[in-house]
Amino acid sequence: MNINTLLFLFSFIILTNADRSLYSINVQIIKGSYFQPPIDTHLIDTLINIPSIKKCALICERNSACRTADYNISTKSCRLFETLTSAGAFVADPTTNILPFNYCTNDQQIEPNYVCTRGNTYTVQQIFDQLAAAPSITLASTDRGAYANMYGVYTSSSTGSLSFFTYTGIRTSLIQLPVEISNINSAPNNGLGFVQYSISSASIYKNIGTSSQPQLVSVLNISSLPYQPNSCVITSQYIYIAYLNSYTCMTIHDLSTGSRLFSTSFPTNQTYRPGVSYWNDTVIVLNSYVVSEYTLNGTYKGNWPYFSGYQSGIRHYIHHDYAGRRYTCNNAGTNPGIYGFLLNGTRIADGPTSCSRAFQVYITKDQAMLINIPTNGTMNVINFN
Repeated sequence: MNINTLLFLFSFIILTNADRSLYSINVQIIKGSYFQPPIDTHLIDTLINIPSIKKCALICERNSACRTADYNISTKSCRLFETLTSAGAFVADPTTNILPFNYCTNDQQIEPNYVCTRGNTYTVQQIFDQLAAAPSITLASTDRGAYANMYGVYTSSSTGSLSFFTYTGIRTSLIQLPVEISNINSAPNNGLGFVQYSISSASIYKNIGTSSQPQLVSVLNISSLPYQPNSCVITSQYIYIAYLNSYTCMTIHDLSTGSRLFSTSFPTNQTYRPGVSYWNDTVIVLNSYVVSEYTLNGTYKGNWPYFSGYQSGIRHYIHHDYAGRRYTCNNAGTNPGIYGFLLNGTRIADGPTSCSRAFQVYITKDQAMLINIPTNGTMNVINFN
């Protein structure tokens, strides 16, 4: 979209296209607070010397992943977030205002029950159906892990390769490590974390390159983990590691030193390979038919509602999108495949019936992407506009 002008009229932003047709978005200024996203890596960027809140709003609108911004009138800084505004928290600050971008045009069809883009509103099931019909792009050297962001997708392999692909399928980065990388996930400052179960280690890398052509360098390695790690998730302070074939469900480590701070136990030996994710103040571990919730310090909170039947198989994965929707991979059992849920456990979409290793559902204002690795990695992309 080529936007020429931006005007604030009462509580709305009016954007004028190059052809003079009007495109309106409901953006209401929330004064006296800054935004706190439910996932640290949902902070897209912090821009300085932005002259006005209007300019900050325009920058967010032009960014395909930005759905919330906040603007500090004292420092003239503009922060961009992937998170839907209603999914985050507001922290009182008289110098900062929040800009929520709401693309839903029908009060009966709102996020997270629906996906609202610049031009249309969809159910998650409609997006899954369109992705199923889209051409598949083969991802070379991909048969283990995957993590997607607004620039592309990181993937890993059983032979130790770590790749980055753009959403056109072009590989722009490749790192070769000695052994299999079983799972990868995001880390603060545009970095990456991963685990290698065959050598019981976890690593954190930072990106010293660009977002679309990353150059990763190691900043932390946690070796000699007590069990074989299968997956990890990283916050601004901690790394959470879930283990396979172990009575220990998860260990929590300090992100700066790697030291182990806490371990959580499981009532029976975990015979499968659990996936771990987090949202706001809750860490979620998905394993077999049990989906367990923990506080950030490892205290057990309980189980979240799940579908009837059981889930079995070797590997399990779980992650959240910008609105808090949860996506799970069931390798086998009563309901094999990829599924979408609301945070309250309501099932909203059924995806491909084949998934075994990692997968990612990534949705922006312009596109939706599905990365799936039942055996070898593929990527399906649809454009909304």
